[in-house]
Amino acid sequence: MVSNGNGSASDSDDRPGTAWVAPHRLPGVVASTAEREGWEPAQALVERHWDRYVSSAPARLLEAIRALPGDAFIERPTMLVAANFLQHVLAGGKPGTFSHGEWLDSATDSGRATLMDTLGLFTGKTASLRTEGRFAESVRAALQAHSALEEATARERAAVSVSLPHYRIQWGRSLELGNAPGADREYEESYDLAMATEQPAVARRAAAQFAWLLAMRGRLNFAETWLARSMALAPTGGRYEVVVYLTDALLKLDRGDIAGAGRELSRAHGLEVGEYWSAALWVRAMHARGPAGAAIVENELFEEVNRRGKALAHGGAHGRYVRAAQARLSALRRPPGEDTSTRSLSAADRVISSAHAYAKGRYEKAITVASAAAAASEPPRTQCAALLVTAAAERALGRTRHAADAFAQANALIEHERLYSAYECVPAPDLERLASLAGVTVPLAAALYKDDRDLPDYSLTKRETEVLTLLATEKPMAEIAAGLYISTNTLKATVRRLYRKLGASSRADAVEILRRDGRF
Repeated sequence: MVSNGNGSASDSDDRPGTAWVAPHRLPGVVASTAEREGWEPAQALVERHWDRYVSSAPARLLEAIRALPGDAFIERPTMLVAANFLQHVLAGGKPGTFSHGEWLDSATDSGRATLMDTLGLFTGKTASLRTEGRFAESVRAALQAHSALEEATARERAAVSVSLPHYRIQWGRSLELGNAPGADREYEESYDLAMATEQPAVARRAAAQFAWLLAMRGRLNFAETWLARSMALAPTGGRYEVVVYLTDALLKLDRGDIAGAGRELSRAHGLEVGEYWSAALWVRAMHARGPAGAAIVENELFEEVNRRGKALAHGGAHGRYVRAAQARLSALRRPPGEDTSTRSLSAADRVISSAHAYAKGRYEKAITVASAAAAASEPPRTQCAALLVTAAAERALGRTRHAADAFAQANALIEHERLYSAYECVPAPDLERLASLAGVTVPLAAALYKDDRDLPDYSLTKRETEVLTLLATEKPMAEIAAGLYISTNTLKATVRRLYRKLGASSRADAVEILRRDGRF
């Protein structure tokens, strides 16, 4: 049951049936339900309200658990895990740092654990291992949970139907971050079960996470469908809304809507990103424009990687997002980053390596490295990029027919998904030559990606650009002035001049204006 869910605190009724019980009355209703009907209906009542109140009213939820009779804790050890989790959060601990008790292992091994306890154990394990960066072990725990569910009887499944949406979201997230197959299945099942058990907050979250997974792969049409399903449900507020904004931002970037993507990133700004930290930095790197914008994101990326540790930052999907962000930022800063060894690389990393090889004029190597990533079995985002690099390298070698064929394949995929951001994989002049060679017209939306000089020009001086970059870091003015070796008064004069150019009234406004216009 410990799913770290989220929910709204607006309620209309105190009846324990289909309506929601107000948080301040929940402990009393749980106690009276246990007295009248027994511990099982009371425990089910707590589970029903878990996702709704775990973030908005954790203290009341803990009171409700404590109102359960002793039998509930004997028969459902996961209730103790849930109580410990709430105590951890109320004491100021972060949800992601909670670890389940080892005593639950012995309960499962002794045969006393029910299906609920077993699933709770493995779900707790997979979440804890995932937050520690132990992705391979986290994947195994998620698969063990799934296997336990598959082996259960229909009656046992029915008894845990309310908790299953929470569990399956956790399994899906572990599979996704561990780069293992099956995450899409878990998210889709979580959504369907949440809708069937009238848990819209869980359904919104599951649909959004599935939409992100699809968008990340470049399957934009399906991603739009699932994002629409998520957004059709009422917002839950809090950190689980981040994935909604990030998915929308990525879709807008891919379709060439830079300003729209900036607005979505602004909505996500200030919210706790949790396990989407690396994904958020990747999207921000894609949204960045020019060296100044790259410097800001690069600084944050460096700090995050160092804070979280190399094992966490470069393991599983986190590592993939970090490397993709670094490659994008390196291209913005110019010259391209160093080439990478191609041994044991994933398809996404092969694209990065092939792009580096192409930028250095090593065209044969670029084609060789990109060939595996261009396979039809790869997601569209990876496949399109590999085909474009291949096409550019083939043209550079004078093999125009092969270049035209590769570009035509990439363009067809891009058009189908409207994945216009893929055109960024090759320089603008090469893109134009390839389009002409293949007899293809590149969509106007792609022009937004062709040259940073096409973006709004505020005629900022080198010093103003440098100051703006530092303002976005939220460092104190005195510290910024010291770093620039100027007086605070000189800095303030530069900032005032910068505000006049941008029509801004504060440092936050200045940064936001440039983010909105796609400069950051």
